[in-house]
Amino acid sequence: MIVKFHDHGKGPASGATNYLLKERDKSSDNPESKPLPLKKREHARVLSGDPVLTEQLINTTPYKQKYKSGVLSFEKRANELTEKQKFEIMKKFEEVIFCGLERDQYDILWIEHADKDIDEAHPVGRLELNFLIPGQELRSGKRLQPFYAGADLVRVDAFKDVVNYEYKLADPNEPKRARLTNSHSENSAPPSAYITKGYDRQAAKKDAEIIKNPPNREVLREAINRRMEYDFNIEQIKSREGVLLSLRRLGLKVERANSESCISVSCKNLRNKKGEPIHLRLKGDIYKKDFDANKKQEHTIEAAQRAYVSRLPREYERNKRTLAKGIEIKEKYHAGLYKDAELPEPLKLNIVDIPLEIIKEQPEREPTRPSKHLDTPTTGF
Repeated sequence: MIVKFHDHGKGPASGATNYLLKERDKSSDNPESKPLPLKKREHARVLSGDPVLTEQLINTTPYKQKYKSGVLSFEKRANELTEKQKFEIMKKFEEVIFCGLERDQYDILWIEHADKDIDEAHPVGRLELNFLIPGQELRSGKRLQPFYAGADLVRVDAFKDVVNYEYKLADPNEPKRARLTNSHSENSAPPSAYITKGYDRQAAKKDAEIIKNPPNREVLREAINRRMEYDFNIEQIKSREGVLLSLRRLGLKVERANSESCISVSCKNLRNKKGEPIHLRLKGDIYKKDFDANKKQEHTIEAAQRAYVSRLPREYERNKRTLAKGIEIKEKYHAGLYKDAELPEPLKLNIVDIPLEIIKEQPEREPTRPSKHLDTPTTGF
């Protein structure tokens, strides 16, 4: 399982709820109409929360960041986890995000998607637990920021590692799962093993032409990744320096290379509406600062995998301590931020039990006639 928070959250709620619950109807009577009409999304269902209420809360939130959305994405199929397990993981996530807050202080909508990687052998797709959170604390009306990477990333990462260990889920930290390049983005298909079978010199030349004149960002990203994997396979790339050299040879400008985990590049022929070059962030092992081709040999990966598995129990205990400490810190922060948020007083209602027989014995009332003044016409001003 991985945890992903989306960057958007400043527009109306319909953008998020339409994505979660609807999809474009490609079988429309007028397929050439743009955009295509919406229909109910297949393999999507509400697990917890009220979409109408969440949408209303988001639209009435006065802050610039109106909502936070994201997803818990699993390798397992939606039918490979029980309903009990899904709700347990959802509850644990809420405890990690809303540390110390009572249930009436926040709203969260949970929607399951099971439409990824469906084929004849797998009629049920991978499990995705999508969440949508209005950016407002409900008692005080103050701003609620469920996730800020600088303050919350360590705690959320610890949650991910603890849950993966306890539920025996796929662990993205395993050395054997590390991908040389990562073509996943907000607008592209879900991550999968990159296929370069049959990729030869002619295909490499074709990608070089695409990189010079790319039609859009995603096509550029995929072409770069194919070329970089090709250069790695023919042993032209051994280290970070070799990666940077290959990128420059393809005519790309390296915008940023001091990050530990990625490289940012731009192409002079791919520009935004202002005429500025579009920056593209490249992710994957090959773009990491400490990349070493020798560590990507099969026997090296197997040794690293064995070492990783052997220390998992110790890492699990360490992650539990990190998680508990992170929750404690966030609880204190929330307690100070929302200290003036008061719980509404309960309604004082006198509930009286009336026997059913007495109710049945009551005679039916005749409908009351409207008062005379309602029949009197009124004059306007």
